[in-house]
Amino acid sequence: MSGDEKFGISPSGSLIVRNITFEDEHLYRLIILRTRQQSETHDLRLTVYAYPGNPVPLIDVCGGQDFCFVERDRISTLSCKIEGARPPVSLRWEWQAVGSDPELVDSLPSTSFTDPLYSTFSHTNGSLVNGTRRLDLLTCVSSIYVPSSEHHQSSVLLENVLDSQCYQLTGNHERRHYLIGSDVALDCSQDSSQFVVWKKRTYEGKFEPIAFRAGGDLEEVGEGFEISANGSLIIKSYGVTHEGEYICIDASLSSEGCQLHSTKALVLPPAHQVPTIAECEKKMDCILTRPSSGVLSCYVEGVRPVLFLEWEQVNSTKPSITFRHHQYTTDNRDEVVDVRLSASYELTGGPDAGPIIVACVIKGPVMTGQQTTATIVINSPAHAELSSDMSCNDTPASSAIAWAIAAVTSATSLILSLILVGLLIAVRNGGMFRKMDGGPTPI
Repeated sequence: MSGDEKFGISPSGSLIVRNITFEDEHLYRLIILRTRQQSETHDLRLTVYAYPGNPVPLIDVCGGQDFCFVERDRISTLSCKIEGARPPVSLRWEWQAVGSDPELVDSLPSTSFTDPLYSTFSHTNGSLVNGTRRLDLLTCVSSIYVPSSEHHQSSVLLENVLDSQCYQLTGNHERRHYLIGSDVALDCSQDSSQFVVWKKRTYEGKFEPIAFRAGGDLEEVGEGFEISANGSLIIKSYGVTHEGEYICIDASLSSEGCQLHSTKALVLPPAHQVPTIAECEKKMDCILTRPSSGVLSCYVEGVRPVLFLEWEQVNSTKPSITFRHHQYTTDNRDEVVDVRLSASYELTGGPDAGPIIVACVIKGPVMTGQQTTATIVINSPAHAELSSDMSCNDTPASSAIAWAIAAVTSATSLILSLILVGLLIAVRNGGMFRKMDGGPTPI
């Protein structure tokens, strides 16, 4: 037998069919001659099969993926298919809830033939599936029997939102801030959720899925996200693009639920940075002589979101200064902002009120209650002479020492004056006394 012949016989007697095609599907007869009087005849039907290019069923709503998520009210039917197979592939739909075994779902199969290959379809009505649960799993299973039996499947996780109360929570929640660059975990439930869906609100106001899981094997997550073992959403390297509202819908063996999160990116000023008082030339604390009314300004740079600054009087039980006409200005720089506060002040304690210590304070929930303070001492005109020799100092202690030195100096001068007056009086009255021991007598 030459190499270009279509058929041949091997040394053992087997039939060899070269470059087989569907046209070679025929009934073949084998005749074995034992002797001139003995022979055997065997008929053999040759079946040519075509393995599908993709043995995994394609679900119409999944866009070519073997696992996807869809809201039930957006679909009326579900279809899956296997194309380019011979003989036809068998398809079926199965439904599964958390902790239950798969159940067969009523479906309508169909087959089309485009010589020489078959395409198989299976359609099911999604509304026939139990819609009382928040999450259901529907799976299309393909069975291929030639050349050997094997099964493949694709799944779709369905959310029942027709009667869901989850989305009514919008607005009734606390906004949380997270440092840019940190890994953030958003909790879903206390249980280990077997079915879980995470969504994020878009600019158009709709919630779109970003990560979902059904059991231990089926999981789909967007770039930069992970789902932990208990269903929490892990945001890797949190950034400005992650700001927004997230919602979790989960189902476990013991319960079903949903939870809403609202997040904002946070850039805190460096740990050493406090609000800068413009009049202090970037010193943390300083002493300035100011008239009884005027304007004070302070600022903080490179933060996100906008921090709230406020002027306050420090360590005083009786207010002796008021602030009015607060004016905020902001300057956006890429992902951060500079904040400046200017306010008019007026001394209300009178000319003898003494020095007044005020502070520019950062306030707001992003500081978790911490107040970062810078201080300035304002002297009324009555105290201008006392503070004229005092310039900006580096610490609050130096301010206190300066005032203490001034007080001690004044007290020392008074004591020395009293001693000198006493000595003069003693000398003037010395002639009234005589020595009792017979010593010299004053003239």
